[in-house]
Amino acid sequence: MTRQSVPCPSVFAVMTFLRRAAQALLFSATMVSLPLSAAEPLFETVCVFPLTPNNKPNYRIPGILLAANGDLLVIAERRNDGPGDIGDHDIVMKRSSDQGKTWSAEHLILDDEKRVTTDLTLGQDKTGKLWIFFLRDKKRFHYLSSTDDGHTWQGPVDIHAQVTQPEWDHLQGKTSDDEPANPKGRMAQWEKGWVQRYGCGPGHAMVQLASGRIVVPARHREDSGKGRLRSYAHCFYSDDQGATWKLGGTIGMHTSECQLEELADGRLMVISRNESAEDAPDNLRHLVAVSGDGGETWGPVRRAEELITPRCHGSVERLSLAGKQDKNRLLFASPAAPYRQKEHPYGRYNLTVRLSYDEGETWTAGRTLWPHPGSYSDLVVMDDFSIGCIYERADKGSSHYWDELHFARFNLEWLTQGRDAVK
Repeated sequence: MTRQSVPCPSVFAVMTFLRRAAQALLFSATMVSLPLSAAEPLFETVCVFPLTPNNKPNYRIPGILLAANGDLLVIAERRNDGPGDIGDHDIVMKRSSDQGKTWSAEHLILDDEKRVTTDLTLGQDKTGKLWIFFLRDKKRFHYLSSTDDGHTWQGPVDIHAQVTQPEWDHLQGKTSDDEPANPKGRMAQWEKGWVQRYGCGPGHAMVQLASGRIVVPARHREDSGKGRLRSYAHCFYSDDQGATWKLGGTIGMHTSECQLEELADGRLMVISRNESAEDAPDNLRHLVAVSGDGGETWGPVRRAEELITPRCHGSVERLSLAGKQDKNRLLFASPAAPYRQKEHPYGRYNLTVRLSYDEGETWTAGRTLWPHPGSYSDLVVMDDFSIGCIYERADKGSSHYWDELHFARFNLEWLTQGRDAVK
């Protein structure tokens, strides 16, 4: 039998010290290279646009951008006549220089007199230039731009003729049950002389592809037969950094408000609000389609079965990309709720953030950001991979969903309850 040598206690102590020191150095090196690997779950929220007396003005349809200087910009419609899609709307902004902990005073970007300035769609190109696409008087596509991180804005520039078909402006027909309207409301009165309902985005929905092409999601109505009007999403794009624009492909019937995301393989995905009356009231899902040519044509529309929704917008954003980080991750936020429930008559509540690990093919159950009335939202990913979400919300028990705009900052550890971290 071979006799093993056993270190004396003093030698054993030295070996133990050296081993633990080496482990500590290895752990420190790992923490330096993977700063988020052991991050604690983070969740914090703050009110950005609070409720005003009688809800006048009312702040809605928020979008959020991370400017090149690191500031967060929340841009929203200020609806001076109160809630409602028709009225005197301005474009306003608030800025944060500390990742959303505090926010500046309100800054007016555009006071367009009494026009309906709506459907704000934001983007940032690879030069750092910021864009706001919108509908002026809800009838013509325009944009504003900024080259100084949103401190000043140029425009508006009218691109309507470049991004629509001429016959769309002269649409005739009867609005359908897929977009019900109060017959005495401002929208119904406005539509007596104009049944086309243009829109773009909304939210941080413009993308610039790896090819350099800028693509913006939009929507319009078409006659689907016998004068019945239906909603169709489409897109428009520029291959010369916004000097000129072209109309892209129409996506499919019942698509509407939508956002875009470039997939890891270079294809372009759209996730859209669902306006189908056939799926209502308790079986709605967001709709998805993919383009292989940068938005010039689109494949078939499918239901994203995990993305339960009332009729409402949803926001999509990339968190990580394999090759740059450890794996592909997409984020999606929307009210994850049946269309109608007794305590939530409009159906917009339970604002939920979800993850996809397979480029939008499937989605996780996610985590609830706000369980009470909530509606439109927009996502942004910061340089430290923390996630920001600006969202509409109201208090528990409210029949509204639009009273205030809140900002939440959280990380992947919070979203997955510690099961995942960006590496």
